[in-house]
Amino acid sequence: MRRFGGKTSSGFTLLEALISAVVLAMAITAITMPFTVGAQNEQADGRRTLAVSLAQEMMEEILAKPFSDPQDDSQGGPEPGESSRSLYDNIDDYDGYIESEGNIKDYNGVVIDEPAAVGLSRNVAATYVYISGQDTSEDPTFIRVTVEVKYRDQTTVTLTRLVYAAN
Repeated sequence: MRRFGGKTSSGFTLLEALISAVVLAMAITAITMPFTVGAQNEQADGRRTLAVSLAQEMMEEILAKPFSDPQDDSQGGPEPGESSRSLYDNIDDYDGYIESEGNIKDYNGVVIDEPAAVGLSRNVAATYVYISGQDTSEDPTFIRVTVEVKYRDQTTVTLTRLVYAAN
């Protein structure tokens, strides 16, 4: 408070009001920061959980297919006419399979539209493996399946399985 000509003035000066506003802004920031960080962590955790689920579902789908190709083709990737996952008839058909961001689909070809799926992509590699001492002129007896889920081109989850051709 200041006195002007013997009168008393009640209220805040401009400087006092400005300082109060700055202190209040700092307090609000300090109070809301943990809530903001918590919400971001919850969203990231939801995305990671969905990514793990998407990777596991794809791996289970792949492992449910036979090792050997009914057409006796041991080249990776789908054969002509196998234009969708529902038409794949063995494990190596999934080699090179890619679902871009916003285009992850379930087995029936329906795009997954969960909010946590935004920014996720998925790809599969299925490569034949020969073990030490195995005759490479014979058909391979192992195939390595890798399912990778990424968030904005950063790997979130990678699942790898080595599958044996049971005769």
